[in-house]
Amino acid sequence: MIYFIGDIHGKFKGLVHWLKQRKITDSKIVQVGDFGLGFTDKVKEINDLQHLNNFLKITGNTMYAIRGNHDDPAYFDGKVAYSNLIFLKDYSILDIEDKTILLVGGAISIDRTTRTEGKDYWKEEVFVFDAEKLDRVLAETRKVDIVVTHNAPSEFWPYDLGKVVRTYAIQDINLIAELAKERDLHSKLLKYVSSKFSPSHWYYGHFHFTNQGEYSGVKYYALGEEEIQEHI
Repeated sequence: MIYFIGDIHGKFKGLVHWLKQRKITDSKIVQVGDFGLGFTDKVKEINDLQHLNNFLKITGNTMYAIRGNHDDPAYFDGKVAYSNLIFLKDYSILDIEDKTILLVGGAISIDRTTRTEGKDYWKEEVFVFDAEKLDRVLAETRKVDIVVTHNAPSEFWPYDLGKVVRTYAIQDINLIAELAKERDLHSKLLKYVSSKFSPSHWYYGHFHFTNQGEYSGVKYYALGEEEIQEHI
């Protein structure tokens, strides 16, 4: 089975509890960013991740995570990996069961002006559209069935910024323009991948609410915080 899970923001013990509740075993689980890496004491974080990995191993699960805006990008350089808990580089390809999945992380924090760089905010957190990397990975696969990102194309929900964003934008004069640009870059990814393949599904998080719909033959799923969605 394949499952997708929304933002967890460092609730590693809670994640174990949720997986137990759902009785998820012998499955592949893809987490769509904002795993919550880099926000706590390193020793505690290592212990929590090892505990999570041990649980995944015992239950026969493997979890893959992409970076969100609330993740230290250093964890996603391919050097940090456990046996059953894997943090993926941007533009990774996973072949799970009979599905080929393209994964690209990153997003802008709307509250970046309230955070401290290097502690709970990283300039490298943003989504990067890299045509060269995309060409390379797409050339090496025969298909793309599913796309996973943290943010989403502008064609997908939500279609407006919302009051919370506009509140932060009062003190961050470039925020609204940069958020719009980032959504447009995701749209560029959508058009690029769709021009070569026909992905059927797209999963993302970031917005902390559940929504789903369809655009040009692509079924999209916005996963709420801690939401677990089985891929059907």
